Amino acid sequence: MPLRFGLALDFWNEARPLDKLLDDYTYLLGRAESYGFDSVWAGENRPREPGPGHVSSPLLILAALSRNTRLRLGTGVLLLPLWHPLALAYDAAVLDNLCSGRLVLGVGVGLPQLMERYGLPPDEAGSRMDETLCALKKLWAGEQRFAGKHFSIEGGVYPAPLQPGGPPLWVAGKLARSAERAATLGDGWYAATPYHFALIQKQSRRYREHLDGLGRDQARATVAVNRIAFVAETDEEARKEGKAYVSRVLEFYRQIGQLWDTQGNLVGAQEDLYEMGDALYFAGSPETCAASIRKYRDEAGVNYFNLRISMGGMPLELAARTVTLFGERVLPQFR
Repeated sequence: MPLRFGLALDFWNEARPLDKLLDDYTYLLGRAESYGFDSVWAGENRPREPGPGHVSSPLLILAALSRNTRLRLGTGVLLLPLWHPLALAYDAAVLDNLCSGRLVLGVGVGLPQLMERYGLPPDEAGSRMDETLCALKKLWAGEQRFAGKHFSIEGGVYPAPLQPGGPPLWVAGKLARSAERAATLGDGWYAATPYHFALIQKQSRRYREHLDGLGRDQARATVAVNRIAFVAETDEEARKEGKAYVSRVLEFYRQIGQLWDTQGNLVGAQEDLYEMGDALYFAGSPETCAASIRKYRDEAGVNYFNLRISMGGMPLELAARTVTLFGERVLPQFR
């Protein structure tokens, strides 16, 4: 499978109203299209306090973008245990029709604290994930009934998604069960922003082993990653200018206990996150970033890269520079 590249954008910024931010990003996406990027992705969060990052309604964001870009639209990721499968089946089907069948749903578990806030037992996260994935596929296939431990649904979903069988489901997760779930119930495995390269290697291997066990064609396997990306003409310039923005996002993940080292241990406060390099993010010249992409492709089997280029309240011109340098000097190396 050829390498593909998308933009994973942060759709919340304390300094910029959302409608103005969407206008900025429409310009950015137009530039990305011209260079051959494949998609744009919005993540889900349910924040309690101000801060840049993901929004609570990524499907609404993507619907707003759908008429202004020809890129594929993806969620990176929806917090699936917070959704009733019937509600998501309807909303995603409508969005798939709005965007002419360009929707991909990346889905993940999220934090236990979020489930508790919604009155859901965290120990049910895995079983709710499994049931919701099964229910989505059945409803989108036209079935009129679904019965499980958590959900019982009568009647079908109309209008159906434009894509036969519904949008592809890319399943995130760092556990062995997550890789198995991606192979058996999903259409790809998706690595989140804080996943260490060593974890991506491990999960990619597990995912592909499960596909082998199911007799599925490895050549069609999707292994996708979110990677923070900050590109400048030189490595020195990129690391100097990008440190504040990259570190802000990494520090957020460390504070919520979602950042791990090579051995799978939580990264402590004494460690310099920025020194972890391309194990967590891409920051450098186009040539350095291209070398990192080859490493992920050759050593971890990654074939879909979603570049998180607008993190930490970054000015638009810096994000646009990353798109331009990537589009002109990195993407052509992988066509």
